[in-house]
Amino acid sequence: MRKLRVSLIAIVMFLFCSVGFASAQTMMLEYDGGTHEYKGEIYALVVNNQLINPPLSPIIFNDRALVPVREIFEEVGATVNYINDTQTIEVSSDEYDVVMRINDNVAYINGEKTNIPDNVVPKLISKVGGETKTMVPVRFISETIGLDVKFDSEDGAILIDSDGYVISDENQEPSIDDVVPQPDNSDDSASYTPSVETKITNVSYDITGDNSIKVTVTSNADISNYSDFTLSSPERVVVDFAGMKFDGVGDTLSVNKAGVTSVRMGDNDERARVVVDISNLKKYNIEKTSNNTVVINVETKAAAPTPKPTVNNGNSNNNSTITADSSKLIVLDAGHGGSDSGAVGYSNGNVVLEKNLTLEITYKVKEILENAGYTVSMTRTGDTLPSLVERPTQANAENAAVFVSIHINSVDNAPNANGTEVYYANSNNGNAYGTTSEKLATNILNRMLYYMGSTNRGVKTAEHAVTKRCEMPAALTEVGFITNPTEVYNMTTDEYQYKAAQGIAEGIMITLKDINVPQ
Repeated sequence: MRKLRVSLIAIVMFLFCSVGFASAQTMMLEYDGGTHEYKGEIYALVVNNQLINPPLSPIIFNDRALVPVREIFEEVGATVNYINDTQTIEVSSDEYDVVMRINDNVAYINGEKTNIPDNVVPKLISKVGGETKTMVPVRFISETIGLDVKFDSEDGAILIDSDGYVISDENQEPSIDDVVPQPDNSDDSASYTPSVETKITNVSYDITGDNSIKVTVTSNADISNYSDFTLSSPERVVVDFAGMKFDGVGDTLSVNKAGVTSVRMGDNDERARVVVDISNLKKYNIEKTSNNTVVINVETKAAAPTPKPTVNNGNSNNNSTITADSSKLIVLDAGHGGSDSGAVGYSNGNVVLEKNLTLEITYKVKEILENAGYTVSMTRTGDTLPSLVERPTQANAENAAVFVSIHINSVDNAPNANGTEVYYANSNNGNAYGTTSEKLATNILNRMLYYMGSTNRGVKTAEHAVTKRCEMPAALTEVGFITNPTEVYNMTTDEYQYKAAQGIAEGIMITLKDINVPQ
């Protein structure tokens, strides 16, 4: 463990004071949808005693030092993933998981909500015509993540060390002199450009089986020096190509097949790196198929078979069955959808959206009910957004026997909150259908708890727009908390989703025995 720590006072003093020794530069930057002239300091970046040459070096933005996310965290052994649709940055390592969003000063560290210091938000910034980088305040790196930061104002450098990096002399901070030659400040920036002629010109993949993939790396010359290793939490295969850079190759290839989620690329002064993000690695090998081609073969373990749903009457103490009445229509409502993502959670470095979980669980409820002989209708079957009026209106128009809306719970700043609860509307609790909404909610909750083993948060009342407008018995389920690390992980698995779906389906079936739909 590295024992030397930079004092917080030194960091804060640097952040709040003008640093006159860095290399002052003028360049054009693109951010927030416009082009801006930058006249300020540019710093060299040294991570774990390795000089980094990012497309955009550290700069001063709104009087705060900003540094590039990917180059820093990948150099200290973390993995960085950028999700374009939600402008979310995910950083994962064995010690921490960090989730940030562009232009949002709220971040999640190991699931805990925290504010980014000084209200300086992550920014997408690029030199005009250059690669866009995610830039964050260096104070966030130092205080929140716990990496050691030093500002070498004399040499115009920011030095960052991870806890695991050992300095031979504990009484002395590393100097930029110990790392690389001094920059030529007459050059375009304070970064250092090595003479690299061998470049990786293409990275592609082919699915070679249900659980295997081949990633092909091609260069413009002989690939003479490469190494590989694996990392965990999350799993990935990493291949480094020494002394090489990427030329015309993007950052990420989305795969989402054969147990592989993506292939990511990045480089620095020392090497080009290819990262294969996987789940359940079985084996891999690297082979050089020609002078300028290296192939990464990855095989993952076969996914466990999806649990088959069962059907019974919800009473574990007898074996009698329910005779399905296909004339009684069940309307299922997957909460949110489309532009309304619902609550947002994070699991294993991945963003989890309520709208996706509710749709997945709803389809499983439908499958169980239809396998038992019931007739089911859904308010949405894809990523659409029916209004809160359209959903119950559909159930009323279709003369449904019951209406069940499926949701996922959340709460800010309380990651330990957990459990299952089911709601009904007091304004829609009559017995014109032979039973009540309260009875429907009770039956569903009891069966969900039986299968899921979750905490019982009870049957509750609320005037939800979708349940209060229904003419038939209606209930709204909150399966679990997307803000609870254990529950959000469970709810992303087929096994747990089927448990929730089985409980919901059986609660509906039990209730339908007593329902007579008025003509």
